[in-house]
Amino acid sequence: MRENDLLQHVYAGNTALPDAVTIPPGDDMGAITFGDRSLLVAVDQVADGVHFDLANTPLAKVGRKAITRNLSDIAAMAAKPTAAVVAACLPRDFGEANATALFNAMRDTAQTYSCPLIGGDTAIWDGKLLLSVTVFAEPWRDAEDQPIAPVERTGAQPGDAIYVTGELGHSFPTGHHLDFEPRIELARELVLASGGATRPTAMIDLSDGIAQDLPRLVEHAELQMRILPLRQGESVDGREPWQHALGDGEDYELLFTAPADAVIPHAFGHDEDESKHVLITRIGTVTDAGGIVVVTPEGESLALDQADAKGWEHTA
Repeated sequence: MRENDLLQHVYAGNTALPDAVTIPPGDDMGAITFGDRSLLVAVDQVADGVHFDLANTPLAKVGRKAITRNLSDIAAMAAKPTAAVVAACLPRDFGEANATALFNAMRDTAQTYSCPLIGGDTAIWDGKLLLSVTVFAEPWRDAEDQPIAPVERTGAQPGDAIYVTGELGHSFPTGHHLDFEPRIELARELVLASGGATRPTAMIDLSDGIAQDLPRLVEHAELQMRILPLRQGESVDGREPWQHALGDGEDYELLFTAPADAVIPHAFGHDEDESKHVLITRIGTVTDAGGIVVVTPEGESLALDQADAKGWEHTA
């Protein structure tokens, strides 16, 4: 069974939700209200042999990724990190020193992003290292202390522009999948700048590749591969760089839509060195029919499923 099929089965059987659930299953985070407050919740995991290779990955980077992978979901909702809890299944021969190093890395990373670890659970088992992190977030507030509604996946309209942050592709061979920065501050800027004039209409954490994640935002679109921001890396399977950018996954960038007349900046950052700023690139347009079409650098139009870029998907 494909991951998407399993998720759809879960969603279909989980329709009787209380009114307090304001963002139901199917987004980067769910949300519940209590009184006049809103709490967003997400859970994600990292597994040895799937999201990293423990044999050649420092524990500090494993612990960091366990936290930042979840923080990228918070960024996709344009929300503010609040706290985290972690459940860890440790290999039987993992050892106290390794466990200490791992949990120190998770704790320090969480504190860096103002998302402190407040609890969790551990188990020793005969399997590989598995970490499941649950994060909590709340809406940002504007200058008048009013909550800013999270950005969901469902608001894109025909004519909207499609944007992506950062560079895409070759995440595993370059190590980006371990060292990425969650785009929390960039997302905050988008929803707060100019009185909300740059607010995305829909947004998603780009973790499974455009080929998997864009269809979760829109049904119809045209994408221009010649302007896709590419991460430098060597192809080992004969695919073109733009195909890696579409399908490799593990980018942890933001894929979002915005009104065509919104003035979205070309980069984000406060560092004096502009080379450290994060690129924001318009890569296409939401359309009203025709499915998702990819226009190659040579000008050939292909259906997304013909572009040899399937994206990252778990199967069972």
